[in-house]
Amino acid sequence: MWLRIRAYLKQNEHIKDQLIRKNRVARNYNLFINTLHTEEKKELPEAVIVLGNRNSEQELTIFTSLYCEMCKDICETINKILFAYEEEIRINIFFKKHPVEDKNEPLYILQNLYLSDGSEEFMKAFKFWFENKNLKPWKDKKQPLSNKNDDTITSLNTWFSMNNIISTPSVFINEYIYPPEFEKEDLYYHIEGIIENNE
Repeated sequence: MWLRIRAYLKQNEHIKDQLIRKNRVARNYNLFINTLHTEEKKELPEAVIVLGNRNSEQELTIFTSLYCEMCKDICETINKILFAYEEEIRINIFFKKHPVEDKNEPLYILQNLYLSDGSEEFMKAFKFWFENKNLKPWKDKKQPLSNKNDDTITSLNTWFSMNNIISTPSVFINEYIYPPEFEKEDLYYHIEGIIENNE
């Protein structure tokens, strides 16, 4: 019995050591920034939805989908970044359209909500969507929403598609694509480093 417990404790210790080592590399600011600057830089289209400080030199761009499970984590990360660094960063949000038009109604609600009520209400609804998969509280409050921004969303989607950016979430920091060697779950720590080092 003791030998089994001892083997388990050793294995547990080994896993902990590996995790610490992984985090040291994954959250190493100099390694990240050097890798980021080797990535392709894109001249991104003008965003309709801009959060934080519109005039900031530090820019985070997210191409996301309302039907992507990994995008829920990105939504939470955006919330954390805005809470800590709202005045120091500009966050551009682009949505990928769903091929089934009926499924784009939440996208139109979110975009119209941003344009009419601003970023705070937009972020509440964005977070609510990932928690509940509906926007009923906002849909019921508003007049029937049209897809009047359909052309804008379509043209932006075309830009991403033409530039071979089709997966969501796709992330850019100051127009450099987020390095694939780094986990997106560490995005907050890298943004923190960039802002604090004023890169």
